[in-house]
Amino acid sequence: MNTSSPAGDAPAPACCPGAADSATPAGQALDQLNRLMFRFRGQLHRLMAEAGVEGNPSELKALLHIAHRPGCAAAELVRDSGRDKAQVARLVQALEDRGWLRRAPDAQDRRVQRLHLTPEGEAVHARMRAVRDAEARQLLGRLTAPEQTQLAALLAKLQG
Repeated sequence: MNTSSPAGDAPAPACCPGAADSATPAGQALDQLNRLMFRFRGQLHRLMAEAGVEGNPSELKALLHIAHRPGCAAAELVRDSGRDKAQVARLVQALEDRGWLRRAPDAQDRRVQRLHLTPEGEAVHARMRAVRDAEARQLLGRLTAPEQTQLAALLAKLQG
């Protein structure tokens, strides 16, 4: 069975046997997206480590979420990440232990803790953003500017 992409790039990851065998255009598109993200995440993880960005993928995703939504509550992180409260509590604690996050009580509801990056967390986020942007430029550099715009619009449409 041929599991390589039409361009002959990388074979389908082992997690997706038969990924190239989807019978529908929608299935083929999802297969391609899965292979692309599998490769992108692996490369990004390696580049983050080389840039001195420590932390597991869950911690780094949580850091990104908080960077994009300063002052969010842990409940928002639960909702947006799909993780349960206990998992998010551990993630928040891990980020706080690393010195990347501080909690502040909500002005209206003292039971709610608002999450903010510390200066060290902001610096880690800046390094992450630089690595991610460089990798995205390399990956998306194969597309013209209008194609990149179209891709972004299509992905936004899929997200709802």
